[in-house]
Amino acid sequence: MNYQIYTLYVNRRDLLMGTLDSIDAFQDRVVVLDDSPRQYLLIEDFAGEIYRPDVPLFCSPSYNLILALARQRRQDAFFIMHSDARASAEVVEAVLARAEELNQAGLRWGVIFTNYDVLCLQNTAVLAHFQWDPYLPVYYTDVDYYRRLRLAGIALIETGLPVEHAERGSSAMKADAALYHFVQTNFPAWREYYHRKWGGERDQERFATPFDT
Repeated sequence: MNYQIYTLYVNRRDLLMGTLDSIDAFQDRVVVLDDSPRQYLLIEDFAGEIYRPDVPLFCSPSYNLILALARQRRQDAFFIMHSDARASAEVVEAVLARAEELNQAGLRWGVIFTNYDVLCLQNTAVLAHFQWDPYLPVYYTDVDYYRRLRLAGIALIETGLPVEHAERGSSAMKADAALYHFVQTNFPAWREYYHRKWGGERDQERFATPFDT
C-alpha cells in the first residue's frame, strides 16, 4: 500500500519529537506540515519530510491540503496523526493490516480509527469528493466531516488500538495565549454554525441534509 503519515505542527516541539520517536520505524513515511507562526521547524537527521504551506493553516485547511497531497502523490491511503500522539510501530502495522483485510473483503471504508482520530488511516479514493468544512477551522470540523461520511454510507472502522493523546490533547492551543484566546472567542460561533447546519449538537442532530429544515 502506498501511504504516508501526516502530522500538523504548530508549537510544542517536545511533543512533536515524542510523536516521531513513538513511530520511529516509519519515520521515512512521515510528513510534518509546518503550521508554526514563522514556519521555522527544523529536525536534525529527520528521514521524513517537512512540508511548509504557503501560509500557516488551521486544522481544516491543513487536512484538506493533506487530502490534496495524497491525491497528487497517488497514495492509496494516508494517516493523520496528531503531533501530541503516542503510538507504536505495532499499532501502525495493525491499522495497515486492517486496511488490507477491508480491501480484500471489498468494503467501502473511509476511515480506520484508533483512539478516535488521534491516529487514523483515511482511504484516498473513497474520500476524493469530500473536504473538511473551512467554516469550522478547529472545533467541530471533525464531527462535521465524519458525520457527512456516515450519511454517505462510508464505513468508519473502530479498532480500539492503544494510542495515547499526550496531556489530554489541545496542546498547541494551551501553549499559545493568543491562539487560546482566538479559539475561546470564536468557539460559540462555530458551535452555532454546526447547530444551524445539522439542527443540533453532536449526537443530537436532526438534519440528514446540511441546513435542512
